Amino acid sequence: MRSLQFKVTAWATLVTALLLGCATVLVAISLRDQAERRSIDESRISYVCTVDGCTEVEDGKRFTPNHSISFIGYETGEVRPALSAWPFSSPENVTYEVHGRPRLTNARPGVERAQQTLNGSILLVAGIALSVTTLVGFMTWAAAVRVLAPVEEMRGEMADINEQNLTRRIRVPSGDNEITRLATTMNETLDRVHKAVEDTRRFVADASHELRSPLAALRAELEIAVSHPQLADWPTVVGNALEDTERLQELTTDLLLLARLDADATEKQDAVDLTAVVQREILRRRVSDVELIADVEARPVHVAGRRAQLSRLLGNLLDNAERHASSTVTVRLRGGPLAVLEVTDDGPGIAQPDRERVFERFTRLDDARTRDAGGAGLGLAIARRIASRHRGTLEAADTADFRGIRFVATIPTGEPVQQRRVVAPPQRTGDEIWQFINGSFVATHAVIPEPRPEPVVDLDAELALIFGEHVPVLTH
Repeated sequence: MRSLQFKVTAWATLVTALLLGCATVLVAISLRDQAERRSIDESRISYVCTVDGCTEVEDGKRFTPNHSISFIGYETGEVRPALSAWPFSSPENVTYEVHGRPRLTNARPGVERAQQTLNGSILLVAGIALSVTTLVGFMTWAAAVRVLAPVEEMRGEMADINEQNLTRRIRVPSGDNEITRLATTMNETLDRVHKAVEDTRRFVADASHELRSPLAALRAELEIAVSHPQLADWPTVVGNALEDTERLQELTTDLLLLARLDADATEKQDAVDLTAVVQREILRRRVSDVELIADVEARPVHVAGRRAQLSRLLGNLLDNAERHASSTVTVRLRGGPLAVLEVTDDGPGIAQPDRERVFERFTRLDDARTRDAGGAGLGLAIARRIASRHRGTLEAADTADFRGIRFVATIPTGEPVQQRRVVAPPQRTGDEIWQFINGSFVATHAVIPEPRPEPVVDLDAELALIFGEHVPVLTH
């Protein structure tokens, strides 16, 4: 009873039976009316009446009045039966009425014959309707079985897929129809599930490794100090233990934050002033060997979100920039339809193939694998997750002079979009050929360097032309 084939067949058969049943009733009524009219026509008799009496006129004969006989007029007599549309009615029980001059012969046989003929016609129509209903039900069942066979096959294949064989995929039927698109969508869903499971497994493995390392170091250091208490430098032991504990606390906090962000729970959003967030984060930092430059708009730049998370996004970007910068870290903020937050450092930069990989969890490049050079590799992953939670993006891009790296975060502000005219720089044809000939063809940041020196450009004027008037807030 729960089978979809049975339900589809039952509904199709029921609808067909109702429609054909109504049609059969209408046809039976129409046949009954036609039979009654035909019976009346067949039983009708015409009479010619004179002073002496009435004479029956035979069918097909013309009456010629005699001038010697006084002609009065014509009269008719007919039998009107009350036929039944029910095909199992007994012909003997049919009633009828005689109108006009009665016929000499008995009308009962004609009425019974008319009812028998009507019963046969109605039974024939009902049999045709029943046959059509049965045929529709059979064809619907066969079509449902044929159409749902691939779905049942896909269900069986999906039932065999578990966490141990997530690489298995469903066979996609040929053609371009709903079943094919369903199979394609299921395979795409399996791809996403596979990727999510693999990311989770890798995340758990990396997290356990990152947690195990400081725990092992802390335990070994304490065991050595306890084994030789007279030789241990207890202030140093306590200081190292405190550092490992702080590292464990930071790592646990980052893991909990990522878990909360991945849960994607609905949080209350407030109007956050990004300008104030940037100013507060920069004032909070005191870096001696790195110059921190802030270039933000004087007016507030409001976005919808959580102030603590946006502050964490900027803080993670600044931590990464300060860790790799040679001398300068620049923070820029621009408003508009999108709030554009840029953090630029003049460090070694990031190779093009690694610019997307750095946002993966526990990803540290070759020059940041040591414990002192970088953290656990969660800062940029948390920053991008926060940006996506605020319906924004976070990408790594080239700097203006191709030194270092520039992280660009964009978050919608709700301001109207203003169309700006963008003037494309003039193309200098032939430079690539000339560089190839003289051997100066060098690919740097996927951009071919110019063989001739460029004219001096007023950077402040160009920025004012692009971003509008702005007032630098802080300069360290």
